[in-house]
Amino acid sequence: MSQSTASSEPAQQIHESSKEKMVSSNTDPKQESTGSVDRLARKLHIPESFRPSLTDRRQWKNFIRCMLVTLGSMVVMLAQSSLNKIGQAAFFGALMSQMLPPSMALSIYLFALLTLLIGLCFGWAWGIAGMAAAIRARDQVLLQQQVQREQSTYDTTANIEAQYQASIFRGAFLDPRASTVFGVFLFVGAYFLGFVRATKPRLTLGCIFGTIIMDLMCSFGPLFPLPVYTLAKTLLIPAGCFIGIALASIFLIFPQTLNHIMLDSITTKMLGPTIQLLKIQSQVVTTSPQDTDKWHELATKSFELRAGHIAGTTALEGQTALLQLEITRGQIGPGDLQKVFAKVKNLGLRAYGLASFSMVVDEQHRSFKATMEDTTSHSIVRTKAHVDRMKKHIDDTHSLTGLLPILADSTADLRQSSIKALDDLSEWLLLVNHTRWKKKPADAPTIAQREDNLNGVKEALRQFRETKHFDMLEPYKDSFDPPTGQLKDHLVEKYRYSSRDLFRCFVFTSTLIAFAIDLIELLELLLQIEKDNPKSKIQLPNAFTKNVVKSANEKGGGNPLDMGTSDNSTLDINDRIEEDDHDDQRSETSTAVEKKQDPKKEKKVKSHKKDPDAEDPRNAFQRFGRSIYHLWQGLTGPSGLFALKYALVSVALWIPAVCPSSAYFTYTNRGLWALIMAQTGLGVFTGEQILQFALRMSGTVAGLVLGMLAWYIGSGHGTGNPYGVAAATMVLIAPCLFIRIAVPIEKAAFFLMTNVTLMFVVGYSWVDEHTYQTANQGSGAGLAGRRALLVIIGFTAAFIIMLFPRPVSARALFRKRLAKNMADIGDLYGKVVTGIEGEMDHDNAESDVEDKGKIAEVRRERYKGGFMKVLGRIMGMQPQLIYASVEPGLRGPWPKAKYEALFKTQSQILSTLALLSSAYSRMDIRWCKRLASRSELMHPSFIADCLSMFSILQQSLRTGDSLPPMIPIFERLAIHRSALLGPSGQKKTILSHTDKQNGDGQSDQDGGDDGGPIDTGMEMATRDAQNVLQGVISWDTIHDEQIALFATANIALVHIAVGLNEMFRIVRSLVGEKELQGLDRASERWARGELGMNQDRV
Repeated sequence: MSQSTASSEPAQQIHESSKEKMVSSNTDPKQESTGSVDRLARKLHIPESFRPSLTDRRQWKNFIRCMLVTLGSMVVMLAQSSLNKIGQAAFFGALMSQMLPPSMALSIYLFALLTLLIGLCFGWAWGIAGMAAAIRARDQVLLQQQVQREQSTYDTTANIEAQYQASIFRGAFLDPRASTVFGVFLFVGAYFLGFVRATKPRLTLGCIFGTIIMDLMCSFGPLFPLPVYTLAKTLLIPAGCFIGIALASIFLIFPQTLNHIMLDSITTKMLGPTIQLLKIQSQVVTTSPQDTDKWHELATKSFELRAGHIAGTTALEGQTALLQLEITRGQIGPGDLQKVFAKVKNLGLRAYGLASFSMVVDEQHRSFKATMEDTTSHSIVRTKAHVDRMKKHIDDTHSLTGLLPILADSTADLRQSSIKALDDLSEWLLLVNHTRWKKKPADAPTIAQREDNLNGVKEALRQFRETKHFDMLEPYKDSFDPPTGQLKDHLVEKYRYSSRDLFRCFVFTSTLIAFAIDLIELLELLLQIEKDNPKSKIQLPNAFTKNVVKSANEKGGGNPLDMGTSDNSTLDINDRIEEDDHDDQRSETSTAVEKKQDPKKEKKVKSHKKDPDAEDPRNAFQRFGRSIYHLWQGLTGPSGLFALKYALVSVALWIPAVCPSSAYFTYTNRGLWALIMAQTGLGVFTGEQILQFALRMSGTVAGLVLGMLAWYIGSGHGTGNPYGVAAATMVLIAPCLFIRIAVPIEKAAFFLMTNVTLMFVVGYSWVDEHTYQTANQGSGAGLAGRRALLVIIGFTAAFIIMLFPRPVSARALFRKRLAKNMADIGDLYGKVVTGIEGEMDHDNAESDVEDKGKIAEVRRERYKGGFMKVLGRIMGMQPQLIYASVEPGLRGPWPKAKYEALFKTQSQILSTLALLSSAYSRMDIRWCKRLASRSELMHPSFIADCLSMFSILQQSLRTGDSLPPMIPIFERLAIHRSALLGPSGQKKTILSHTDKQNGDGQSDQDGGDDGGPIDTGMEMATRDAQNVLQGVISWDTIHDEQIALFATANIALVHIAVGLNEMFRIVRSLVGEKELQGLDRASERWARGELGMNQDRV
C-alpha cells in the first residue's frame, strides 16, 4: 500500500521548475505567482520537498476529489434519513475517508479497496466462525436459567425489546465457555493478522480493518444468547457507503490513470535526479582539489540524489506490470512506457557511475585522513613511506590541479549537449503527459528540436571518443620517447605516481561515455514513439487477460494482486527490516555452496542451506521436520513475537468486555476503541513504538482540539446544525488532509491521526445526539475527554506489552542487517571478479560493434538485478536507523555516527562494485584477460583475503564478538606481492597460453627504487596498472578507449579494498579487536625490511 501511495505523492519529487511552467506557456503572471508561493513557503519555513505540491495542479485535483468524498461521507452521516438506516456507526465511513483517501490512480485504488474488502470480509468470516463455535459450546441449561431470570424482571407494560437489549449489554447472558471460545478465536485471528501486518506492511490497512471487524464480533458476540451473524453490519454498511462514494469519485472526478502517474514520476523522480547529477559534474570538474570540504559537499549531494533516484525507481518497479491492465489516452502507450521506464532506469544507473568520480576523490581524502589520524590502527609504515615519495614525484601539472581544467574543457561539449537534450526531453514528457485531452501550445517544441538534440549528442560523443577523450594525455607526452613512443625508463617511477590522478580522470570520462550512449538510446526510443504516435489516442492494453494472470502470479514486483506474498526488497524501500535468525547468514545473491549443474537438472533438485548440526534431509519425515523447524524459527522471530504481543494485548483488553461485572461499563464507555488503539499503536520495534506513540498522541491531542472546535462552531449549545457542522469540519480538516496526501505515507502519521480524531469527535457527537442508543456518550468536550482516555489506555497497554516477554530492539536488527549486507556485497564482489576471470576461457577474436553491444548487455544484465536488490534494501534501512536512534540507551549511548558511517560505506562499496561491473561490461576480451592474469588485485589469494574479510566482519558484527587479530587488507596485498617476487625482484606472472601467443608474455619489473613494494590504497592502482600494461603501453596504444575502461576497473578494484578497509576500521571500533601485540610488531618489522629501512638485528 505504501508503494501505491508513494507513486502519487510529489513531495518526494525533484523538480527543476514547477510543472505549470513546463506544461503551459511561460507567462509572466504565472511566473510571478509561482515566485510568490515560493517566497511565502520560505517565510513559513515549509520544507523544500513539500513546496512543489503547493503549485502542482494534479495534487490540487486529488485534494478536491478527497474533499468531495469526505463531504459525501459526512452528508450520509448528517442526513437523518440515511443516519436512521445506517445506525450508530454512521461516522465509520467518514473515518475511512481519512484513512484511505482516493488520491491514487484508478487501478491502484481499486487494488487498495480490494485489499480493504478482503480484510473486512476475513474479519467478519472469522468472527462468524467463532460465534458458531461458541454457540455450540454454550451451556443450554445455564442459558435457560439466565433467560428465565431476566424475563421475571421485565415490566410487561414497557417496551420488552428495549429491556431485552439492555439485558444483553449488561452481560446477563454471558457464558464462560462461550466467552472462552471467542477468546481463543480472537487470539488466533489477532496473531495471524499481526503476523501478516509485520511481514507484509503493504497489507497493513486490510489487517487493521479486519482486526476491527473481528474485535467487534468477539467483543459483542459473547453478550448475545443467540447467534447474530450480521453483527458486523454495524460497521460494514457505512464502510460500503464509503467504498461506493470513493469508487464514483475515482471514476468521475478528475480521473487519473496509472500511465499518467508513472510518466509523471519517471520524469520527476527518476529523470529529475539524473539531470541534477549530470549538472553537478560541472561543479565537480571546476572544484579545486585542495578544497576537501567542497568535494565532500558534492559527494554528499550526489549520494542524496542517487538515493532519491533509487527511491523513485523502486517505488515504480512493481507497478509497470499494471500498466497493461488499464485503458488510457496519450502518445505513450503501456508497452512503450515500460520501455521508457527501463531506459530511464539504465540511464540513472549510468549517472551513478558518473557521480562515482566525486565520491572516489572524497573517499580518498577521508580515508587517508582517517588512516593517518587513527592511533589505534595497525602498522602504517608503507603508507608513510608512500606519502614521502608521492610528495617527491608529483607536481601540479600531473595532479588533479592540472588535469581537472583539461577534463572540464574536453568534456564541456558532451556534458552541455547532454544537459540540453535531457532538459528538453523532460519538458516534452511533462507536456505530453499534461496534454492528453487538449492540443499542445503553439509554441511547444517541435520534433525537429529533439532530433537536433539527438544529433548534437551523437556528434559530441563522436568527437569526444575520437580526440577530446585523450586531451588529458598531453601533460604526459614528455614521458614517452618520440621515436619509439615507448615510456622512458628513467621516468617509470615518476609515471607511477603521476598517473594516479590520470586514472581517476579516466573514471569520469569512461562513465560519461557510457552515460551518453544510454542517453542516445533513450532519445532514439522516444523519437520513434513520437513518430509512431504523433497525436494522443486511446491506448488499449495488449493481451489484457494474459497480463492479468501474469500480474496475479508474478513473484517479483510490487503488484497489489499478489496481496503481499512477494518479498522482493527492491519493490518497497520502506518495508520493515525483518530478522530471520534461521536465514540470517544466507545472502540475497547466492548460497554458500554453488554447484555447476545442467539447468534442467537444477530445477528438479531442491537445495538446502547448509546446517552444521544436520545434513540434507533424506526422506519425507526429515523434510517435514525441517519445514516445521523453519516455520518455528519464523514464528519465534521478531515478526512472530510482534504477532504474539498483538494477540496478547487484544485478549487483555477484550477480557473486561466479557466479565459480568465490567461488561456494561465497557460497553457504555466504548472500551472497544481502547482495544483498537492498542492494536494500531503497537510497533514491531521499541524505537518504532516510542516514535509512533509520540506522533499518535500529539495527533490525538490536536484532533481533539480541532474536533471540539468544529463541533461547537457548527452546533453552538444545541444538538448540532448539519450545515454548520459540515462547513466547520470541512474547513478544519482540509489542511491536514492536503498534507496527508502530499507527503509520503511514513511521514503522515501525525496528520492522519489528527483528522481521524477530529472526525471521530464530530461524528460520534452527531450520532449520539440524533440516534437512540442504549449508552449515550454525549458530545463535544465530554466525548473528547472519553476519547482521550481510551487512547491513553490503549497506548499504555501497547507500551506495557512492548516490554514483555522481551522488547525487540531496532538497534540489534539494524546491526544484523548491516552484517547481512556485508555478506551480500561480498558475494557480488566474488561474482564480478570471477566473471572477469571467466573471460580467460574465450579467444581474443575481434568482435564487430553489434556483437560487442550484445556482450556488454549480457554482462551488464548479469549483475544488475543483484545490485539493485541489495542497494534498494540498503536504502530501505533508513527508517530503522531512525527507530534505533530514538530507543533509550539504558546501557549507554548508541554510536549512531559510526553506524551511519558504516551504512554509507556499504552503499559506496556497492556503487564502486557497480562501477567495476560497468567497466567490465564494455572491456574487450583481450583486456579482460590482461587484467585477470596480470593484476595483483585479481590474484586468487588477494580475492580470497577480501572475501574472508567480508565474512569475518559480518560474523563479528552479527554476533557482537570481537574481531580476531587481523592484518589490514593493503598489507595482505603486499605480502602476496612479496611472495611473487624472486630474488632479483622479478615478478612471476601466470599467463594463459592464449596470452603468450598474443605477445602478452613479457615479465614485469618493479619500477620502484626501493627494492620492494609499497602498498597503499593511494598507490595501488597505478602500480598495479603498470604491471598489467608492461610491454604494451606506448604513446599510440594509450590512445585507446579500452585504456580508460581498464583504468576505471582498476580504480574500482582499489576503492573496493579501500571501502573494505574502512568497514574494518568501523567494525573494529564497534566490536573491538583481540590484542596480539606480537603480530603488529612482526608486521612492522617485515615491512621495514621490505622497504630497506633500518631495523633491529637479532
